Amino acid sequence: MSLLVSAAKAGHPKSDEYFSDPRLAAYAVPYRPVVSCLDAGPNFLQKEIDILKTKAHWKKAYFYLWDEPLNVEHFDSIRKMASEIYAHAPDARVLTTYYCGPSDAPLAPTSFEAFLKVPKYLRPHTQIYCTSEWVLGNREDLVKDIVAELENGEEWWTYVCMGPSDPHPNWHLGMRGTQHRAVMWRIWKEGGTGFLYWGANCYEKASVPSAEIRFRRGLPPGDGVLYYPGEVFTASREPAASLRLERLLSGLQDIEYLRLYASRFGRDESISLLERTGVYQGPERYTVEHLPIDMMRGEIYNKCRSS
Repeated sequence: MSLLVSAAKAGHPKSDEYFSDPRLAAYAVPYRPVVSCLDAGPNFLQKEIDILKTKAHWKKAYFYLWDEPLNVEHFDSIRKMASEIYAHAPDARVLTTYYCGPSDAPLAPTSFEAFLKVPKYLRPHTQIYCTSEWVLGNREDLVKDIVAELENGEEWWTYVCMGPSDPHPNWHLGMRGTQHRAVMWRIWKEGGTGFLYWGANCYEKASVPSAEIRFRRGLPPGDGVLYYPGEVFTASREPAASLRLERLLSGLQDIEYLRLYASRFGRDESISLLERTGVYQGPERYTVEHLPIDMMRGEIYNKCRSS
């Protein structure tokens, strides 16, 4: 799972330790200063890249330049910024999230066909193509069409945000526990190489940390919020994890189980196990009980122990 924005500058004393941590799968490098009044200058981008590209963790780095481009102007902006980055680091990775092609330059007769053509339209200015799960709906068979458009060295990631909505897996408040956990099951079955979530503490701003937590207007409750300021509940300044964050962790652990099983018996067998135990068959067909999950984990443990 990707960290959306790096928590420290490239030159910060703690950044090397943080970015090198094996638990961190990926991190976003800011194209501009996160706080505009600090460190602004014409050489900000070059300085960040010059520091990071000498590090072993540079392979984890990516640039997230534009969220969900909708028209030619947006896509051209991605190309312009990406070109500036490649001038400093030809091996840099750019990630683009999208759910459609440019509305003012139809790439194909239908909207879904235009969506499929985005990699061809953006290449070589993006290496990680990150698509909304909302686009797929209940059509898992469309995954093969998305992957078929990729070339060597390119990756396919997915994301959830406002959509998809119930009954599909997501992390909104009010959804069932297994529905939250199923976000990770879906990733495993569909075969994406990464997953992006847009925010973890994006509630409405408050004057003091202990103020009542308010979700952002216009978003489903819980969207972009996975933990809370500890001061709201106790005197502690430690963040308080939501149940949804704990279910996310359980889903990641399920993926580790499935990865172990796949290493012994193959990926197809791991998907067969996911379906056969009734844990997850599709975005509208997954268990609402925990017994099938225990059965799946138990079978993985027993088979891997004896193999």
